[in-house]
Amino acid sequence: MRLLVAGGGLAGLVAAARALELGASVTVLEKGDRPGGSFVYSSGYIWSYRDLPTFRREAPGGDPDLQALVLGRLEEALSWLEASGGVILSRETGNPLTFGARFDPEPTAAALAGRVEKAGGQLLLRRALRRLLTAEDGRVRGAVVEGEGGRDEAAADAVILATGGFAANPELVRRHILRGPGRLLLRAHPWSAGEGFLAALAAGARPGPGLDEFYGRNLPAPPARFGPKLFVEVSQLYGRHAVAVNLRGERYADEGADWSETALVRATALQPRQRAWYLLDAAALRRRVRERSVGEMVEAARRVGGTVLRAGSLEELARRLGERGVPAERLLRTLREYNAAAEAGRAGELRPPRSGEAPVLGEPPFAAVEVAAAITHTIGGLAVDAGCRVLREGGEPVGGLYAAGVEAGGLSAGGYASGLAAALVLGMRSAETAVEEAG
Repeated sequence: MRLLVAGGGLAGLVAAARALELGASVTVLEKGDRPGGSFVYSSGYIWSYRDLPTFRREAPGGDPDLQALVLGRLEEALSWLEASGGVILSRETGNPLTFGARFDPEPTAAALAGRVEKAGGQLLLRRALRRLLTAEDGRVRGAVVEGEGGRDEAAADAVILATGGFAANPELVRRHILRGPGRLLLRAHPWSAGEGFLAALAAGARPGPGLDEFYGRNLPAPPARFGPKLFVEVSQLYGRHAVAVNLRGERYADEGADWSETALVRATALQPRQRAWYLLDAAALRRRVRERSVGEMVEAARRVGGTVLRAGSLEELARRLGERGVPAERLLRTLREYNAAAEAGRAGELRPPRSGEAPVLGEPPFAAVEVAAAITHTIGGLAVDAGCRVLREGGEPVGGLYAAGVEAGGLSAGGYASGLAAALVLGMRSAETAVEEAG
């Protein structure tokens, strides 16, 4: 059985390694100059919610069959990854809602790539999928591949798409996520530009839910400059301890809407210039998020050239932001309304409301950090079933076509779930289904 895997990130490497174990002949096409995808830039946490009701609550728009698949197979998949050379850093996630493990991304990706090649698989770098080849009956029979020497056709009995969604395609992001002008910062490698998604649609596939959603973080806004290896370090993951205002000086979202702050990042993406300000007082700067304090995350933003303003009073902070174009009087009114509601325990009555803890912004000195929304990966993708078969509009599979990782849409629509767990579990499942159906 000849299997073509498009994409050499975690999902593609897992699919290739598992298919080789099952006796397939495997070729992996990686558009970039190295394997590993954005996994190598991540914190390495691979997790699931602890039970299906929690999964459904945290990602209510997601496909319950896919969610049950990830939940049911993650422990087995983590053990498989460790046995395949994955390097475990921790067997805890630090979140009572979840279970999983933390892997060291670079050596784990290297181990998987080595396993693929040692088992006889081909790992071809700088090879991009351009089009799927189909037979008269609509079954996928290979792909058109573009490399440095031009375009070639690669025949296959099945194709697994694991090209990582379309986060690095500004046009698709504008069309599906922003629904208008603007551009998100990219918190990932630059190769996931939607080739697999578009090729599947052209072959008759239908998209799954969540095309207008993404996972990402608010990062220090330009002129901050930093490379991919600092993506985790410079992420400004403390919105729940701040008051978030847009460039008009207005609160624009519920800062405490969810534990992951995914909703806050998505709301930032819809603000003018996809930017906002996080406003903090001294008490907030002392708070801790996992192993770091908020003050340390603010310092990371300043260190890479981000805009961090400090002031001894809210009036001074408003004046300094006014110098940056934020209407000072409106901002002061916003902060006074917020503080009054927080002090009275009525933050849930604000518009937008404030969920959970609503700290009063009152202890000087104060700080303001300019942030910009950044996309790590798309949430929506191709409609698939629990066997990772890509589906047509009528619900029947596109013969010979499978999807893994974030290429498979619908797992975490309406919320957030681990993209790395989708890569691992769906990578394994897509390989198993493809080999079984070809055999």
